[in-house]
Amino acid sequence: MTVSALGITRSVATYFLDLEGFSMTLNSRRRVATTVTALGAFALVAPPAQAAEIAVPCDTGALVQAVASANATSTPDTLSLAANCIYTLTAVADIADKAGLPVIRGKLTINGNHATIARAEDAPQFRIISNWGDLSLDKVTITGGHAPDGIGVDSYGDANWGEAGGGIRNWGPLTITDSVIAGNTAGAGAPGPDATATTGARDGASGGSGGGIRSYGSPQVTLTITASSIRDNSSGAGGRGGNGTATKPGGRGGWGGFGGGVDALGGTALRLTGSDVTGNVTGSGGQGGAGGADGGSGGSGGSGGVAGGVMMSTSRGVLLNPVITGTKIAGNQAGRGGDGGVAGPGGYAGMSGYGGSGGGLSVFDDSLTLDGTTVGDNAVGEPGAGSYPYPRSGGGIYTIDAHVALVNGAEISGNRPDNCSSVADVPGCVNTFSAAGAQRAVVADGQDPRAAELAAAERTAAENR
Repeated sequence: MTVSALGITRSVATYFLDLEGFSMTLNSRRRVATTVTALGAFALVAPPAQAAEIAVPCDTGALVQAVASANATSTPDTLSLAANCIYTLTAVADIADKAGLPVIRGKLTINGNHATIARAEDAPQFRIISNWGDLSLDKVTITGGHAPDGIGVDSYGDANWGEAGGGIRNWGPLTITDSVIAGNTAGAGAPGPDATATTGARDGASGGSGGGIRSYGSPQVTLTITASSIRDNSSGAGGRGGNGTATKPGGRGGWGGFGGGVDALGGTALRLTGSDVTGNVTGSGGQGGAGGADGGSGGSGGSGGVAGGVMMSTSRGVLLNPVITGTKIAGNQAGRGGDGGVAGPGGYAGMSGYGGSGGGLSVFDDSLTLDGTTVGDNAVGEPGAGSYPYPRSGGGIYTIDAHVALVNGAEISGNRPDNCSSVADVPGCVNTFSAAGAQRAVVADGQDPRAAELAAAERTAAENR
């Protein structure tokens, strides 16, 4: 709808036509020309049409309706929440996106005034926000979201993945300022089906990534987080492998989800400034399935989730150059590996699941700048019980085909068991001698033997977004 400077809902062109008709009636072209010029100039300097800031009372139903109403307009909208209100969501507002608020479609700003949007503890599992538009959050807390767990199997008989984005699942530009994303959880993977007389045991499904925020850009989008706290979020646990029967082995446990606090992948360019990323964890790997009673071997445990705090992964060959400035990344934990499955008599026990790497953060296929940022007191996950436990690495930073630049006093210290999985990828990072034995294991060509598997897992996660 176009609103003119005179407040009448017609376009400027309509005014010119009306005035021209009026001029012909009066047969005074010069006078009308002067009038048209004057009114045209007045219309040109009028402010553009803008949606008013809408005050949302401290009522959850009113908030849901306000977001739905904003979606129905083509103009940018601003919602101003009641100061310090707690809006408690008890049901899904958008079934397709499994979100407590209607899915964001247009350009929307939510001025929180330090309000909280929370999922009720006894509510069904759903995330708080699904953004397909252009969303800005200011002074608001997003908490208690729980993306749905994977249930059952897909059309191929494979266990369903846990859903990503416990607090926010994002597909468009997202700006978060002076806000809190806390206590959200991605979904757990479903267990793998057991073997039957005609089928083998299936693997458990992977847990969902991005406990606090999961962002995927295609084409490129920017995730901007400023002066905010991303804390105590968790990615999803991997499902257990299916159990074998007779001589059939058990299935492998699923991976724990990546990015406990934030998972930025695909075309998401992350800009994280003046914030805290603390106390986030990735899910544990699923337990391997038991071997069949006639000597079936146990399934391997699933790997613990990578990147307790922040995960950054781009398409190979497409640099997004994420930047983290003046931020503390501390006290985050990568997930524990799943236990190997128990073998049937005479069979072999399942292999230990890898402990998750990148307690603080992980970077795949990109070039990250840490500007005045500290990465400390983060830890990787322990390997699961079973044969061949894999050494842990990357307590602070885990990299695959990546480069991390430390500028303006950025510091990586006090992470367990080491600071960086590869000091070559992070010039200036120093690992202590005591942690040297825990460095990432390499084969003859100097590559991490599970690097390709990890990278493939994250790319598969992108396909299951």
